[in-house]
Amino acid sequence: MADKHVNENVPVIVMGTAIKAVYGATESKQIQNAVRDRLLLASMEPYHKVQVVVKHKASGKPEAIIAYMLRAHTYTADIARLDVDEQYSVRSVERSYVPEGGEVEYAITVPKKPLPCPDMVFGTPVPEIATAKAAVEYAYKLGTSLGYKCVKLLGPAASVANYSHYLGTCHLKAFGNVGHGWTGGIVLADGNLEAPWFDSRPKNTLCPEVIYFNSCQTFNPPLQPAIMKAGARTFVGGRVNLLIGPSENVFKCFWTESLKNKQKMGPALTGCEKKNYPTPGSHGISGDLGTFLPIPKCLRGKE
Repeated sequence: MADKHVNENVPVIVMGTAIKAVYGATESKQIQNAVRDRLLLASMEPYHKVQVVVKHKASGKPEAIIAYMLRAHTYTADIARLDVDEQYSVRSVERSYVPEGGEVEYAITVPKKPLPCPDMVFGTPVPEIATAKAAVEYAYKLGTSLGYKCVKLLGPAASVANYSHYLGTCHLKAFGNVGHGWTGGIVLADGNLEAPWFDSRPKNTLCPEVIYFNSCQTFNPPLQPAIMKAGARTFVGGRVNLLIGPSENVFKCFWTESLKNKQKMGPALTGCEKKNYPTPGSHGISGDLGTFLPIPKCLRGKE
């Protein structure tokens, strides 16, 4: 009996786009088979799941499948491109694809009513990963216990629309995400939040927010400078690929030391990584490295 392939049962999720919001069963199967045969079964890197979008030509016919392959042991999103014909037969494979920010417009569901703005938001699009959910629950409970109004976003609630709303309009005090990413963005439940979105925000949009993306490679260009340009007070992210499990321990420790124990944020991250992570320097921090309180005043910001 042949050994089971490590990626044999990895789910492949076909995402809707502005051009085509819903795919029928037959078309979805064609897309999933292309990803499974040419990417998943061709790799021995274990994956958690794959989220894919179809890039269409001006005629509306498919041009390429872009696959965001979420690793099983790190919060890394490997990105591949399959150029396809109209029946999704693969013409070529690009395994280390660098997407152009905003090249695919997702089918985004915008809340009918404006969401109220809290003090802090913590979320994960992958709550099925136990340590991711536990880290978000921990930060949410910690912030709430200290008197902050907090919102928790799990699974489908960790959406592009919700993240864009809270980051783009609320002038939060803190925002934390646990999930997969790459140098250009983070993968959410229904699409991606990418560097061009942050780059296009007016100055001080993110002020006075302390933002922590527990995601691989996010403390690199183009994402890190775009976040800082949009006015983030402090940004923490992965310099390299971050291990699932140990990285969440750093995340929890950072918020504890910064919010509860009132340690300076720079030393807090360094100390938390030293205590909880096997490789020093895997996390980066930029901006204000001092104490979380007092929170600076910002134009249009919350007190």
